[in-house]
Amino acid sequence: MKRVAYILIFFVFFIVIVIPGLIVKSCRTILPERPRQQREFEKPDRKENTVALYINSIKKVEKIPFEEYVKGVVAAEMPAGFQMEAIKAQAVAARTYAYLRWREAGGNGCSLHPEADVCDDPTHCQAWITKGEMLRKWGIFSFYHYYSKINQAVSATEGMIMLYDGKPIDPVFFSTSNGKTENSEDVWENYIPYLRSVTSPDEETSPKFLEIKQFPIDDVVMKLRQKWPDIVIDSKNPERQWKVLEVSAGGRIKTMQVGNKTIKGTEFRQLFDLNSTDIKWERAGKSIKFTCVGFGHGVGMSQYGANAMARNGSTFVDILKHYYTGVEIKKVL
Repeated sequence: MKRVAYILIFFVFFIVIVIPGLIVKSCRTILPERPRQQREFEKPDRKENTVALYINSIKKVEKIPFEEYVKGVVAAEMPAGFQMEAIKAQAVAARTYAYLRWREAGGNGCSLHPEADVCDDPTHCQAWITKGEMLRKWGIFSFYHYYSKINQAVSATEGMIMLYDGKPIDPVFFSTSNGKTENSEDVWENYIPYLRSVTSPDEETSPKFLEIKQFPIDDVVMKLRQKWPDIVIDSKNPERQWKVLEVSAGGRIKTMQVGNKTIKGTEFRQLFDLNSTDIKWERAGKSIKFTCVGFGHGVGMSQYGANAMARNGSTFVDILKHYYTGVEIKKVL
């Protein structure tokens, strides 16, 4: 019995300690720096393609094989339990995003870190995690299943990116829509032909589809006055002086009246840290209750919408061409 117990202890030690250690140790490979190439979008002629990634946790640039980088983005940006075709769509979007900025193909790189093509800050570029971080995120038993799934999705779409009018697109994406996506100019003021408002199905499956928040009246007034010191607002009933002036193609607030101020819906959302600009409000005693539908800026591909399309039989090509109007998908790497 003791021998069996020793064998069992050794087996558990090997699975829980040794294998994760090997994964973490091998998760980053530093490759030699490549010379900067001429800024033209063309297929690189080298067999080994690497991305210069600035990793914020270690404050340095590392060279990551392109497809390995894509796996790290997909693992960080999309739930691994999603449908395979949705994960493939995310892989193509992640690869396209990096390719557009890839200096080897004429991209401008990361504006925050000039020595890098991209960084791993999701508020600036794309999120990215190592295999070790995937292991901690999913756990030892789910890791092998999820990593195999992402590896399969990335391999199936290897080298593919999205083009519009022969050039790589900027494939922005977000978590959850309110049933429609947004035109780019309704959120960021710039008209982009492939970022058009389209319907997005079955978003109700997202845990972030509906958000309800309440703030005391005093807190609401304080936030407004901190943001706009010269605002004229009723401190007892501020919501009576709020009015939606313009609604976007996606059904979200584009501009609104707040007291004597005309502001953007995105400003109001940011001020109260709300999930989207599809906002409704009502008085609730001494508080104001906000109800929001959707999560994210609303432009480009909705991840939960993509998963719903995949569940209903759409391929990754169907998904991408639905959310990015007029694009073609081409293998360039």
